[in-house]
Amino acid sequence: MDNNIAIKIEGLTKVYKGFWGRKKVLALDKLNIDIQKGKIFGLLGPNGSGKTTTIKLLLGLIFPTEGRAYVLG
Repeated sequence: MDNNIAIKIEGLTKVYKGFWGRKKVLALDKLNIDIQKGKIFGLLGPNGSGKTTTIKLLLGLIFPTEGRAYVLG
């Protein structure tokens, strides 16, 4: 990975499985982002666009269905 990249997200996908007969929910669909060190980045979007899911994945609180995320390496 490039030493100048602080956060790298490659093909990140998260599908929440349905419970009690509910359908599956696609929270993220193949997200790709490269954020350089020293840059300010805003994660903006409407309700239900996957902002909280992305942060939870970066923090390791949940695991992706597919793809990878790197923070500082």
